[in-house]
Amino acid sequence: MNDTVLDIGGPIRVREYGGDGPLILLVHGLGGSTENWDVTAPLLTERGTVTALDLVGFGESIPGDRRPSVEENGRVVAEVIDALGFDAATLVGNSMGGLVSMLAAVEHASRVDRLVLVNPALPVSRRHPPDFEVLTKLLGPLVPGIGVPAFRVYRAAHSPEEETAETLRMVTSDSETVPAWAREGLTNANRRRRSHDWAIPSFLEADRSIARYVLRPRRFAKLIHKVGAPTLLIHGSEDRLVSVDSARWAAEQRPDWSYREMEGVGHVPMLEAADWFVDLVTTWLDSSA
Repeated sequence: MNDTVLDIGGPIRVREYGGDGPLILLVHGLGGSTENWDVTAPLLTERGTVTALDLVGFGESIPGDRRPSVEENGRVVAEVIDALGFDAATLVGNSMGGLVSMLAAVEHASRVDRLVLVNPALPVSRRHPPDFEVLTKLLGPLVPGIGVPAFRVYRAAHSPEEETAETLRMVTSDSETVPAWAREGLTNANRRRRSHDWAIPSFLEADRSIARYVLRPRRFAKLIHKVGAPTLLIHGSEDRLVSVDSARWAAEQRPDWSYREMEGVGHVPMLEAADWFVDLVTTWLDSSA
């Protein structure tokens, strides 16, 4: 495992896990970083050259003059593929990273061979909307004048360890399934994030850019139908952030996509059910080669 920094209109941290052959590029979700992939990435190296990136405004990728929106990050993903010396890649995107990956596949189609969407950001289900805690943490900060102060108050009252524990409780079905060493890596990432004055504004801008899609089902449907790359959609049945109903809707929109549900799993299958997740991905990669 090796971290390097690419210059793509500013720094982009990438984490190279090894492997040979086609590029498999891993794209994290809102508030995440390359550390989100540390459990599963090494297990994928038998299928290709595996690399993760910190999106603009997250991890160690300082935004500078760049915007941390999903659209901007879709462009950056395509440029990372080029900077790594590949013509195209299989994108594996979780949550916001799934939406970013779809945008990259539509706007930069020649750069994307295949898509694996892992509990991607999707239109909010009317039957099963996010619960109150999730709504408060994801939509509350979008209220003008609330976001930055609310984040600062929260972090003043919670240690990095407590923040990690609370986040994992929200995004997993059972946080005890996340290895202790991976939890420590996520906590260290949280600790570094607190030293970045751009981290909270970046989170809020990215969150707003996601809302412009997930709160507009018709816009999202148009995006889904523009995706030309072969696609695997994976979704945990116990996801509190993005209801499995939303994933079933997406699968109905695109019956040509492969759809797999992970029973009893939450929003981050690659952290809480690594072996099962990798088996689903590698089986599909082999069958779609």
